[in-house]
Amino acid sequence: MARALFIGRFQPLHRGHEEVIKWLLGRHEEVVVAIGSANESFTPRNPFTVGERIEMLYSMLKELNLLNKVVYCAVPDTKGDSALWYAYVREQCPSFDVAYTNDEFTRLCLEFGGVKVLNTPLFNKEVYSGTRIRELMASGDKSWQSLVATGVLPVLSRINAEERIRSILGIRK
Repeated sequence: MARALFIGRFQPLHRGHEEVIKWLLGRHEEVVVAIGSANESFTPRNPFTVGERIEMLYSMLKELNLLNKVVYCAVPDTKGDSALWYAYVREQCPSFDVAYTNDEFTRLCLEFGGVKVLNTPLFNKEVYSGTRIRELMASGDKSWQSLVATGVLPVLSRINAEERIRSILGIRK
């Protein structure tokens, strides 16, 4: 199959995501990365803007020399309106042949629309978890820096990600 869709929030883009993208490129000519929750930012679950997440993805792809293999799109949340969410995926994303996700809502929406959906492997999910990385950032534990994807640390440093997360959570240091 020529092109695969991979949907995630990428809050932030971490090494697990990086490994999935590499894994997908080992099986497909191109990957469409759909940045989910595109209309959500500055919240505990979604602290980064879609533009910042695009910068993270671009920086990683550039460092890995994969810019010519990956295209991306942004898909907003629809608060559980599955038909609207599916319409957004089809409208906002380039064409794809198969979708990959481990999220049940995403799977159900896409399968209902007739899309073939497969799982991705989980690359060390206990370690490479956006929730865990955000928790480490909030606590000031610098070990999170080794968990984000290649090329992402400069983007997160530039936007002062740790301080933003602490501010969103009401943590003062």
